[in-house]
Amino acid sequence: MNILFSIFLLAAVAMTIATAQTTTNSSISSKPSPPDIVFIVPDRSTPYPNGLHNGILTSAYSNSDISVEVIEYGNYDQSRSFAALNAAIDTPTEQQPKVYCIWPMDVESKRLAGKLFEIHRVPIVQINQLPDDWELEHLLGYAGPKDAERAGNAGIMMVDAMKERGVANAKVIALGYPASYGGYPLSIEAFRSSIDSSINIVKETPLARPDLRQSAYMEIVNLIDNNVEFNGVYAMDDDILLGAYEALNDQGKVYVKGENDGPDAVTLVGTVCNGARELLENGKQYGTTVQAPFLEAALAFEQAMEYIETGKLNQTIRFTPNPIATGESWNGMIVEFLGKAYAADSLCTWNVYHERINGLMDTADTENVCSWVDCIFIPEGLFIAGYVMVAINYLLIVVCSIRLFIHRKKKIILLAQPFFLALILLGSAVDTTSIIFMSRDSRDYTRAELDAGCAAFVWLLTLGQMLTTATLVAKIYRVKKVTAQLRPGASNIAKKTKVTTKDVAFFIIGGLIVDIIILGVWFGTDPFRWSTTPTSQDFNGLILQAVGQCSSNGTNSWVYPMIIVILHLLLLVYANVLAYQTRAFHKISDSKMAAVCVFNSIQLLLIATIIVAMSGNNVAIAYIIKACYAFLNNFGVIALMILPKLYKCLLNKGDDVNLAVSGIRNTRRSQPPTQQGNISGLGDVSHIDRASLYNDRVSLTDASVTESTSRRPTEPDIAEGSEEG
Repeated sequence: MNILFSIFLLAAVAMTIATAQTTTNSSISSKPSPPDIVFIVPDRSTPYPNGLHNGILTSAYSNSDISVEVIEYGNYDQSRSFAALNAAIDTPTEQQPKVYCIWPMDVESKRLAGKLFEIHRVPIVQINQLPDDWELEHLLGYAGPKDAERAGNAGIMMVDAMKERGVANAKVIALGYPASYGGYPLSIEAFRSSIDSSINIVKETPLARPDLRQSAYMEIVNLIDNNVEFNGVYAMDDDILLGAYEALNDQGKVYVKGENDGPDAVTLVGTVCNGARELLENGKQYGTTVQAPFLEAALAFEQAMEYIETGKLNQTIRFTPNPIATGESWNGMIVEFLGKAYAADSLCTWNVYHERINGLMDTADTENVCSWVDCIFIPEGLFIAGYVMVAINYLLIVVCSIRLFIHRKKKIILLAQPFFLALILLGSAVDTTSIIFMSRDSRDYTRAELDAGCAAFVWLLTLGQMLTTATLVAKIYRVKKVTAQLRPGASNIAKKTKVTTKDVAFFIIGGLIVDIIILGVWFGTDPFRWSTTPTSQDFNGLILQAVGQCSSNGTNSWVYPMIIVILHLLLLVYANVLAYQTRAFHKISDSKMAAVCVFNSIQLLLIATIIVAMSGNNVAIAYIIKACYAFLNNFGVIALMILPKLYKCLLNKGDDVNLAVSGIRNTRRSQPPTQQGNISGLGDVSHIDRASLYNDRVSLTDASVTESTSRRPTEPDIAEGSEEG
């Protein structure tokens, strides 16, 4: 029994091994053989490689007995190109194809292709990129355009175009592929050799991937911003040329015969015919060269087939044709190649119509954004209105200053303290001047001038308002201190109160110093300068519309102006409190007018701050609110605090002053004093009939206020003093 079981087990094991061997042999025999030809090329996402893919497909269809594999590395994606070549290098030699057809995107990719050849010794036909000396010696062949021929043809077209325009000593810009492209120096040299002495290349620029077209746009932007003069642009392919065209078209500088043919217009010459046919048709591009990726693929396939069939190539370096095609010749042009005839239009990879896909993507890319994109501007009419406001206030300030000087000895002016009135006029002038600097934009001023205007606007508006408000506070506070002994509840002990201008100057000086410190920190850490920000962008990120205005770029840019607003608001509120406290002496303190004036300033400040904060990118509303605030605030102060006094002087009533102060009664009736005098800083009052003031009222003097119960309890001592003010 055990013997039978052992025999059965051995038989089962033998059958299992046999089955496994059969399965392994079957797997090996069914493993697919490597393709005959492998193409490593960019994908179809752009027109030129798409034409190459069409050529590969057509050739493979015509040679169905040849197996073909296409490996794509994206839209000229260097990392994917490296990955594809490294994968080919890592493929075992027995799985390698008979021939590789490779389009290396740059010098680094060429090195990997060379490594692939050295390791596996599989022949390589290089597509599109000209071989260097090592590649000429080791690679199987080359199939692609002749860079020198197409660049030379571009030079010939540029010479013809400038002769047609009659431009002598023409200046030309050359825009090319990245410097890593092997054909770049060859193309530049060929273009230079084909132009005569009548044309000068003022700048040669190898552009940067991944977006050559956008790079070309920005290169033209930089040239125009730097005032570089040029009459023509040569681009190593028409796709690059489209970027230059879009930038020049934004400035109205594209040459079109009979339409835009002035001396500043720029002629466009390209190659490769991979741009927009519409430009040739409409005369916006002088010419190009025919270059067919379809024919490059067909030529590479033919070379690979020749090697597979014969083991060699009779001609290793073969070029596709690159004939000239101008706006007048392209339509009926035929190209013959490999025994077949093709319409030039069918070989080119251009789009029929031009679709804009390039432009500014960052406002920092140019000094003057608004010359390249549509910008929201403050209407000129509002600027005129702003200047009219400035003129009105300036006229008012000048007239008031002159009349103030003329009537400086009048009693009503002396009581109003002319020094403070002069400071109010000065503050109003400074504040009003800010309107001039806020009435600027990029249409008429440089970036440096706009930055200076932004700084001047803030400093003048802030310090001007502080000077005006602090002067009002100092003026009323001085009256409060002078009249302190005359208010109800004051001590009856004889006391002489004298308050000079210097005693209250700390309000003005202190307020200005605090503002200067805040402004200094603000501009030292986050300057308030001119900036242009996008208000609208398309799905590609191109700026469609922008707006320029003064702003700070920091995340906490609102903090400093808010501190200033709060500080000024608190000062205005304090001024209102002082006006209320001295309301009984309004003949001297102007407390009634001051209260109205300060309340007006508080309303204007609050309303202006809120509306400007809510205006966002509506620069017109923000401007008119700021200008009206600066105008109305200063106009109101002058109209309420100064004009009434000057008007009385104009009517010869400047000395008709009644200093009676209602609401303050003596504790006992007294006889009118015979002594007359002054109130220091508030004016000479010797002309006033004091008897009429003393039954139930108290009068003020210029030098001091004295209330005495120890010497003459029924007659206050009115001290003599000099005029100060």
